[in-house]
Amino acid sequence: MALVEADLLAADILAPPPPPCTSISCTDRLRVLEPPWVNLSSQPRINWKAGGVRGDCIVGEDEYIFNTFYCSPDVGETSPLAVLGDGRRPSLQRLRRADVHTEHLPQASFAELAALLRNRTLLIMGDSVMEQFYNALQCMMRRERQEAPLDDEFREFIRANAPLWKMGKRKMPPKLPQRAWSGMRMLFGRTVTFQREDVAAAAATADVLVLNWGLHYHDMDQYERDLSDAFAQLTAPSARSYQLLFQETAAQHFKGSDRRGYANGAWETRDQSTDAACTCAPIEDFNVNRQNGVLRKLLGDGRRWPRVRRLPFYELTRPRWRWHFGNCTHRPNGWNWDTCCDCTHFCYSPGFWAAHLHDLIETLRRAEAPADDHMLH
Repeated sequence: MALVEADLLAADILAPPPPPCTSISCTDRLRVLEPPWVNLSSQPRINWKAGGVRGDCIVGEDEYIFNTFYCSPDVGETSPLAVLGDGRRPSLQRLRRADVHTEHLPQASFAELAALLRNRTLLIMGDSVMEQFYNALQCMMRRERQEAPLDDEFREFIRANAPLWKMGKRKMPPKLPQRAWSGMRMLFGRTVTFQREDVAAAAATADVLVLNWGLHYHDMDQYERDLSDAFAQLTAPSARSYQLLFQETAAQHFKGSDRRGYANGAWETRDQSTDAACTCAPIEDFNVNRQNGVLRKLLGDGRRWPRVRRLPFYELTRPRWRWHFGNCTHRPNGWNWDTCCDCTHFCYSPGFWAAHLHDLIETLRRAEAPADDHMLH
């Protein structure tokens, strides 16, 4: 009997994940899935003096950036808790066990990405959630000792791509461009909505462009127009050859005001009158993630924009309603000092980002596979 149960458990672990839920018929209410020992409560507030720690929710010493403690190649899985002021950080092993949502998902290493993109440029472009992904890649690069030092050649590469940092409405400096030992280059560009000049600079720079706008759009007609214009510009016959992946918009988990107890989690529907302390809450999707609905509509069967690949992300984030910053008041930079409520950005989890990196690598491999290989699969 024990052997049969073990076989069933192994089969369940190895089984592929179910397809994304896109209708009311397959949607369940989210519930607490983490073991009872996992401390992800949104109260008390984040301890910024300790570097951004609240139980097993690790925010980081800078806004939306995890602590560099987890990025050191010298920190092992079971390294003891590091003490900073009156706060403590859990070990990597504890964080992996706590994250039951990705514990059994396929995961990838940065070394796999660096080998796949040898001597090519990866550009991540988008909002602050996309910046979190870039930060996670930086962390994995350092932890795996894949980071190559800057040299004159790479500095010239950064200078040659200066238009990437000078275009658009939000002119921002480069987000620590980096290079791996494989010759892979990695850059981040901050944009929250479609800007034609930003897209032009990105297309002139990247060999692989991973892009998302979504959370800052509330008018879906405008979102559809902007995505259509962006895809047309990025895939024009005159465009240079590169891989283009549009990442799905992540789930948000703000507490809503629906009297039936349902909520889509969107920031614009948060009910502050009943949530003064900021409580991130489970959501019921019912296909109401409007941005991803627009994206699915535009990409459809792949015939209209065959060069644009959809990178899964929403289903990975939908059950993570406890993995947000939540009550993030008294932030050290003074922004939203007493009013910060964040059910958008995610606590640091090595398994979460490694699972997303696996999806990125697999999407790239499918995009680069010969046509007859697609026929076989």
